[in-house]
Amino acid sequence: MKITSIWNPKGGQGKSLLSINIAAAAVELGLTPVVICQDPQGTSMLYYEGGNLPFIVLPEPPKKRINADLILFDHQASELEIPDANLLVMPTMPARDQYATWANAYERAKKAKGKKIIKVVTNCNYSRKEEAEIAQTLKQTGAFEVRASGVFSKAANDYYSIFHPKMNRAYKVRERRQEINAILAAILQED
Repeated sequence: MKITSIWNPKGGQGKSLLSINIAAAAVELGLTPVVICQDPQGTSMLYYEGGNLPFIVLPEPPKKRINADLILFDHQASELEIPDANLLVMPTMPARDQYATWANAYERAKKAKGKKIIKVVTNCNYSRKEEAEIAQTLKQTGAFEVRASGVFSKAANDYYSIFHPKMNRAYKVRERRQEINAILAAILQED
């Protein structure tokens, strides 16, 4: 069983979006994922309650061991403490004020013993020079990117992941799925 925390103390960076879609990508590979929604806003729980996800979302860690290949903790905004999991997926939007919070958390996580970190850039507006520069710098240091796309909004309308069959014809869904699959592959490759 692989345990991964999707974490950034800043809100609105794509933690729930990544949790839901990475879990859905894992199902496509025949794995059994579970998302633990630790966000009081409950975005991942809303998706689950919508009844269109092929995996379980729980509001808290189970008391007994569960049958799962992958557990994804969807952490809440403002959670400043570094999660216990050894593998962290840390998304950030590259706007300077969003990135500054992420950069501070990233530096603290890097210093924590035994942590492996997967960096993800979300929602870059490439028409803004500073955002583009931050995104390019992060990608040059190994960060993955999940581009802004209407496919996520379209999926959210019915609480689908972008891997739901009804999304198969959505504009740019193939590219967004490839981005999520690349992050999942990195998670699965980590020890």
